[in-house]
Amino acid sequence: MRSPDLSSRAPLKVAVYAGPTGGHLFPAQAFAESFRDRHFGSRLELVTSARAKKLVVRFPKGLFDGVHYLPDFGLPNRLFSFQSLKPLFLAPYLFTRSFFYLKSFRPDLCVGFGSFVSYPGMRLARLLGIPTLLHEQNQYAGKATRWLVRHADAVAESFEGTNFLAATRRLYTTGLPLRKLILHGEFHGTRQSDQIRILVMGGSQGARGLNRAVLDCWSTLSDEEKNKFAVTHITGDKEAESVAERYGELGVRSRVYPFYENMAELFRGSELAVTRAGANTLFELAFYGLPAFVVPFPHAGGHQRLNAQAFARHRALEFHDEDELLGGWLADKMRGVLENRGQLESMSVAMKNLARPKAGDQLVEISLELLKKHDDRS
Repeated sequence: MRSPDLSSRAPLKVAVYAGPTGGHLFPAQAFAESFRDRHFGSRLELVTSARAKKLVVRFPKGLFDGVHYLPDFGLPNRLFSFQSLKPLFLAPYLFTRSFFYLKSFRPDLCVGFGSFVSYPGMRLARLLGIPTLLHEQNQYAGKATRWLVRHADAVAESFEGTNFLAATRRLYTTGLPLRKLILHGEFHGTRQSDQIRILVMGGSQGARGLNRAVLDCWSTLSDEEKNKFAVTHITGDKEAESVAERYGELGVRSRVYPFYENMAELFRGSELAVTRAGANTLFELAFYGLPAFVVPFPHAGGHQRLNAQAFARHRALEFHDEDELLGGWLADKMRGVLENRGQLESMSVAMKNLARPKAGDQLVEISLELLKKHDDRS
């Protein structure tokens, strides 16, 4: 796709809508970084919910010229509760506030990265004649994206064949845009050492179940087997101390962190990941060609299992549901790696083939094409 010429335009204004979790915010960050590389003088503003503040403060300084926080809301899991009424009470306020924001900011383009916080603004943008682009991170689209997809000018999917349940005007398969702090690392082939270096990541949600399963796995291996592994384990905020203590009892060489900022460093230094199946995680692993044993988060509406299946079809990873058999399954897989280390090499190649390092640039190209078409019609 060739870049349309927008040189005669005034600096562009873009409103970016994203939910409060890393699954939504990290692709939004990556898109903003790519957009600024192409149009440095543009004004980008982020609309998200209050729960996002702890992640937004970690964004590179000056990435967004403004951040607007809406109240947290969404569809509850239980009907006929106070929580089920909250969206009804909030809807008039959210649409009113979104309308006045759009009339005040007057963006040239609105880009949505999912979650209900994006729905009022993206829906109103379409009604106001502002070009809109949606990006879906997962193999199965979230509810807000499914409701918006028929109204968007263009839709980009991370996984080919995403189930949107509705026709789209223009559909692009881009992969998932990755942040600069991930893209700056380089892949240097399969990593070799005397010990097999394992990276364990529980993610921001569901770390406890994965932590427990991994510790169960190590407890079933012999001392001789355990001595052939070196583990870096990111536990989440609440369990670092107890997990580190358990590794000491098990006699497994390990480094334990509640959180780690420079994930590129850990990806480069590992041979195998044990992780959840969030879209961000899978596409980051693909960029580094890092094979994985994956445990989909069971309380994410099933979309992580579909993400894992999409990568497993290419033999880039193997996955197992979180159940009472998980610890034994992981132990069997670790023994299999010891018996055939070449398995990791073939999985690494398959994982690398799924990488989409230009996804952020592609989203920018699609955005500029939408702006050009809008200008031509004006």
